[in-house]
Order: sequence, then structure tokens, then C-alpha cells
Amino acid sequence: MAVSPHISPTLSRYKFFSTSVVENPNFSPYRIYSRRRVTKSHLQAHNSTTSYGRTELSSSKKLWIRQRSFSEMEVEQAQLEDDEEQVEIDIVDEASLLSLSMKPDRNMALLDDYEMEELGHTPNTHHRSGYVAVVGMPNVGKSTLSNQMIGQKISIVTDKPQTTRHRILGICSSPEYQMILYDTPGVIEKKMHRLDTMMMKNVRDAAINADCVVILVDACKTPTNIEEVLKEGLGDLEKKPPMLLVMNKKDLIKPGEIAKKLEWYEKFTDVDEVIPVSAKYGHGIEDVKEWILSKLPFGPPYYPKDIVSEHPERFFVSEIVREKIFMQYRNEVPYACQVNVLSYKTRPAAKDFIQVEVVVDKNSQKIILIGKEGKALKTLATAARLDIEDFLQKKVFLETRRGASQVLRLWRTDPSYVVCGLQMGLEEDEKVQMTRRLSCWELGTDALPSGGFVRTKGVQFSLNGYPYYANGFNAYWLMYVASDPSQRSKISTAFQDASRHGLTVARTWAFSDGGYRALQYSPGSYNEDMFQGLDFALAEARRHGIKIILSFANNYESFGGRKQYVDWARSRGRPVSSEDDFFTDSLVKDFYKNHIKAVLNRFNTFTKVHYKDDPTIMAWELMNEPRCPSDPSGRAIQAWITEMAAHVKSLDRNHLLEAGLEGFYGQSSPQSKTLNPPGQFGTDFIANNRIPGIDFVTVHSYPDEWFPDSSEQSQMDFLNKWLDAHIQDAQNVLHKPIILAEFGKSMKKPGYTPAQRDIVFNTVYSKIYGSAKRGGAAAGGLFWQLLVNGIDNFQDGYGIILSQSSSTVNVISQQSRKLTLIRKIFARMINVEKWKRARGQGQVGKRGHKINN
Repeated sequence: MAVSPHISPTLSRYKFFSTSVVENPNFSPYRIYSRRRVTKSHLQAHNSTTSYGRTELSSSKKLWIRQRSFSEMEVEQAQLEDDEEQVEIDIVDEASLLSLSMKPDRNMALLDDYEMEELGHTPNTHHRSGYVAVVGMPNVGKSTLSNQMIGQKISIVTDKPQTTRHRILGICSSPEYQMILYDTPGVIEKKMHRLDTMMMKNVRDAAINADCVVILVDACKTPTNIEEVLKEGLGDLEKKPPMLLVMNKKDLIKPGEIAKKLEWYEKFTDVDEVIPVSAKYGHGIEDVKEWILSKLPFGPPYYPKDIVSEHPERFFVSEIVREKIFMQYRNEVPYACQVNVLSYKTRPAAKDFIQVEVVVDKNSQKIILIGKEGKALKTLATAARLDIEDFLQKKVFLETRRGASQVLRLWRTDPSYVVCGLQMGLEEDEKVQMTRRLSCWELGTDALPSGGFVRTKGVQFSLNGYPYYANGFNAYWLMYVASDPSQRSKISTAFQDASRHGLTVARTWAFSDGGYRALQYSPGSYNEDMFQGLDFALAEARRHGIKIILSFANNYESFGGRKQYVDWARSRGRPVSSEDDFFTDSLVKDFYKNHIKAVLNRFNTFTKVHYKDDPTIMAWELMNEPRCPSDPSGRAIQAWITEMAAHVKSLDRNHLLEAGLEGFYGQSSPQSKTLNPPGQFGTDFIANNRIPGIDFVTVHSYPDEWFPDSSEQSQMDFLNKWLDAHIQDAQNVLHKPIILAEFGKSMKKPGYTPAQRDIVFNTVYSKIYGSAKRGGAAAGGLFWQLLVNGIDNFQDGYGIILSQSSSTVNVISQQSRKLTLIRKIFARMINVEKWKRARGQGQVGKRGHKINN
């Protein structure tokens, strides 16, 4: 799209369109800890043919997709009015991701008949399964009880109150039942930090989703009313679940005292039963299991029977280190310390490398943590390493680091850092992505990690081995606005709003050539303020889990464009006469290549990462809407894309690359040229996108600009045909993913109504969704354009402010939910396939190697 600089509020958006000439196998994003210790490396080794539901899948797998989640009836229902769609999407979404973070609907059991057959399970009509919340005051033995029931340690056990910070999710299974345990943080009466509030939310959420509740009390203490525990732990539930009161630590009191306290609790508490136990020694655990079993509903297991937790191994590493801190330092270092796993590398030929960072609240505590000559820290590392090796059943090299205290204060009070704290055990890049605001949870956006480089796999994008969809926006103004430090809050607001509505990709400019507030004053001479503005935009995108597509140059005169490059060459004596010489003149091409090199090698002053090494960047774009009207054959642009694609790939193999094309057909597909709007463009959608190095396909669509005199219905007819043709060609001819990189509806056009814009967005989104749900090539859409309050000069008629409630914003959010749902279901299928392959290849050894029978 052609855009005009911010400097003049009278400049409107003009397209410059002339009719004359001239983006460990598990059921969660991380490795699930299994008794079989099936490692990530093993599963990757046997997953070379795993696909996402495209033509490579067997017919039975295709049938499963269609019957399981995307039947034609469900697809039709998904197009109904908003309220009905919300219910439909949410229900399927809960059942689609094999995660214990929320309890699925009983009628949408996670393991259906197909999966049970694939995983070796046989139907059992007498099988019971359900969720159990374990609640109580701090330090009453909840973690010890959970560990005893599961049969191994998955929760921290110390005598220090409030050491369980998370809702630890453990699974206790036998052939006849499966109990999924929420071992919650202790009920906090006085909540001093936002972290405390979030921890209590974990407790209440666990109880709400549970089939029954186990309330623990300390048998050593004088019996007291448990109403406070029930109020904080259960909230104001209309229907209380079955409740068992467990008197723990009976081994520390006399039998006569046990009987008296048992009688008191039975008389003065509103629970179904009271059972005394000693969780430490396992006394009474079977009685607790029997009671729970009697309360669980009949149903299939939610998880394979050898899974004991959904948490990744690095989560347990952080928990083991944190436990050792509590045991070694006692009251000298408070429970508020945080352990971050900065790196976890599996090394087949050497010990696994684990790097952890310990963050405390005060500098004085840092001194205590280190100890004299570092001896205390060394002792901590040794104790933690031994337990980690026992847990992982392999040797590791553990490196410990000290973190800054300021981070922890933010983490305990700021909501975004609280989210991060409650997801401890992730690597640093993953942790940054988890700083999305709490409202993202309300939306139900993707729980899969957004760190890592986006790849292509067939006609789909892939991120960390799972399908990835680009529901996003254009915001060409990011660098321009962020170059003024006083205006950077607007960038933060834009990404925060986008993340809240589930948007995953932003497209913006990495150019401003010559003229006012240029990025590139002249060839090779750069404005550091502008570059720092782009640095900041990338840093904020990373913080909010949004990928970026960066465009290197503009076809139009706005922000310099081709004309500026040609003028620079002319000023140095080159015989150039037309803007189209941009694509053929050797000096101009050298200027452009040098700019590409400068951008790729840029060192971000905020993230301390070179652009070419930054996974926040999803892809590079050669040019915004390249055209060469003087060469209708398309040879000039074909040769230029070929040369420049090779140049980019020679400098950067990490990132994807696209050409920035609008989708106009050329001589390689004459039958399709009839779809083009009037004009000469010098591009060829098929030939240009077949060039090696072009990883995915783009198309733009502006029927209201391309056919301004046509009726609304005619414009919509064109839009439908335009999208269908390009999605089919990407799928069947080019075999590459396609993104609708620009689309919108201008509110400045005569007769505009919001309903018209909603129709355009719904049409585009339905085409993308229809292809994506079948594993097709349509991988997302980026609307033009996202704005925030306070930048009115950028309003070109297409701008959408997400914070202003509108029907179009609802359409955008609904598309985010749908694509998130598809991604989760395909991820789930991949995991099922991984389990199938893993189980069919023999047992797994300590380092993930096959052990032949």
C-alpha cells in the first residue's frame, strides 16, 4: 500500500494505482514428564514424516479431523451470530488442547475412541476419571500428599510456608481410574502482592474445575473453623463439590488426640468425611484414594496412563533449585525468590547443559545466597544437581547465576510479570512471550509458545514444530512514531491491544529513504534515532509475543521509495531516466543491497540481538508492492527478485522471505490475467513466487480502490474470486503458504457503513479459515491498518483502533479464536502421532535412544 508521511494531516492515503501506464512429544507446548522418560530428541528422530493434516496424512487421519472437530455442520454453525459462535468455539477449544490448565467438558473427553486405539488403550465402561483440588492453609502437607498419591515427587516439599507457587498438575493413574490432582498454593489470608492474588486465583480455579475437593488441615494444631479456607479456596460456588477433610501429620500426635480432633471436625465442619493420614509416611493414603474414587464420574482417561504431569522438565529443574534454596537458607532468603531456567540444552555426546538464574528481593539477600567466596552458592548448585540428575536419570552440568533484585519487585507487583512468574521453568525467550496481559487469557489465545523462528512446512507455517497462523495487522508507522522517545508509549499500547485481541503478526517498514526524518539520509548513511525507534518497536513486539514482517523498500514515492534510489544514482552520474531503472541499474541495486545488509546486521539497542538473529522477526519483505509498468513481460522484476532473494539468503538463513507482491497475474498464467484489475504492473504472481528463496506468497486486495465506480456487490464478487484463485494457486501450483498481507475497507468512500467493512473482513477471514481448517495454504491475513489514539495524522480511512469497541473488532477477535483453535487441534494431532510412533519404536533409554527388544 502506498502511504503518506505523518507530517501533513491533509495528505490522504493514495494507492497510486493507474489504469494508464505507468508473513518431547506432549500434549502441551513443552515436554510432559513421563514415567517412561520419552525425550524430545527421540520423538523428533521418528517424526520426519509427521504432517499437519494435509495430503500426507492417511485417509483415516483426514477423516478424524473432519469428524472430530471440523464437521461441515460445525463449520456452518461457526458462521452464525456472535453469541452462538462464542459458545461453539470455546467448547471445542477447551477440548482440543491436551492441557490440564482448565478442565474440559465431560462430554468432550480428551481421549476419544480414535486416540485410545492409537495409544493402546482399550475401552472400559467402569473406568473413572476426574479432577481433584487439594487445598488448605500453607505448610499443611498438600504437596507431600500429592506426591504420595502419584508415587513420585512433582511438588516442592519443605517446612517453609507457601513454597508451592503454582497449580501443580499431577496425574495418578491405574487401569481402573485416573485422578488429576491440582496441588495448589496454600490459602493466603493476607495478600500483599499481585503475585499473591494470582496464586489465590489458581486455588479458586482449581476448586471450580474439580469433581471433588480435598481440604488438608494440620492435625498437630488446635482444631479451628475451616470456613476461611473454604471461602478463599472455593469462593462463592452455588453448588459445592464433594469435600473430604484430611487431618495430616497424625504421626506427630497421640491416638487419643486424633480421635478427639476427628470428632470435632466431623461435628463442626460441613464436609462429607474426615480421614486422618500421615502423608510423610504414606499412612491413610489408600483411604483417601478410595474416597476420591467414589466421587469421580465414569469416563475415559484424559491422558495416557504413563503421564504424571503436564509440566516441562525445565519446570521441575527450577522447582528443585527453589526447594534447595529453602532447605539451605531457611529464613535468610524469603519464599519470594524466583528461579529462571535460562538455557536447557540436550547434548548427546556430553552432559546436558542447564543454566539457571536465581533472583531475590534485596541485594543483601544476594550476598547471603553467594556466601563467602561463593561457597554457599556452590553447595546449593551441588545439592540441586544431584536431585536433578536423580529426577532426569542422566548426568547434567548445572550453572547458576544471580539475577537483579529489581526484576523481582516488578515480578511480584506488575500483572504482566506475575503471568511470567506463574509460568516459571520456561527458557528466557519463552518467558518474555508470557508477559502478555491477563486479558489475553480471557480471550483464550494460543497457549503454545511464540518464541523461535517461524519456518515453512509444505503449505503451512511452523513454529516450534507446530502449525502457525498469522492473524495480524499492518502498522507502517511504528518506526516513525517510536523514533520520538516521548511517543513510545503509543507503540506499547498498540502491541498490548493487538495481543489482547489475539493478533500474532505485524507488518511494518524498515525504510524511510531521504527527506524528512529519514532512516537512510543517503546511501549507507543512517539516522540513529530512527533505527532506535525500530529497535524499540521490535523489543515491544517481542515482549507481547507478536512476530514482525519487515519491508526493505517502497515502490511508491512515500518515504523515498524507488524514486529516491534512482535520484541518488542520477546524482552520481548514472544514466537513469525512470523509476523502473531501480530494478535494472547496477548502482541502484548496490545501494539497495547495502541497505539490506545494514538492516540485517543492525544490533538492537534494547534486546541486544542482531536483527538477523532475532526470532521476533518472522520474515523480510523485498519491497512494498513492487511494480514495473514499463516492462509488461515481467522479466525485469523476475530477474530482480531472483537476484535479491539470493542476496538476502546469503546473509540470513534464519528468517523467511517474501517479495511483497499484490498478486497480479502475468504471462505465466494468461488464463488468470482476466482476474487482474485494469492496468500494467510488470509482475507475475506465479513466476515471481516460484523463485528459489521466496518462502511464502502474499496477495493484497482493495476492491474499493481498484474498482471505485463498481457497486458494492460487484466489489465483493471480485474479492471472492480473487481470494479463491490465489489460495488455490498457492496450494496446488506454488505449494507455499499464502498470507493476505493487506486488505481493508475505507470509511472515506461514499456510502460507507461499518456493516460493509464487516462483510469484507468476514469474507477474507472465512476464506482463510476455510483453507486453514483443512490444512490448506491460507495461513493468515493482515488488515490495513492498526492505529491507536493520538496518531490521527495516520488515519487514511482504513485505520482501526482496537480499544474502541466496534463490530469489526469483534470480527477480528473471533478470527483469532478460530485460528488458535485450529492450531491447537493440529498440535494435538501431531502429539498423538508422535506418541504412536514412539510407542511403536521400542522402549526409550536415558538419552532418548531406541532400545531394541
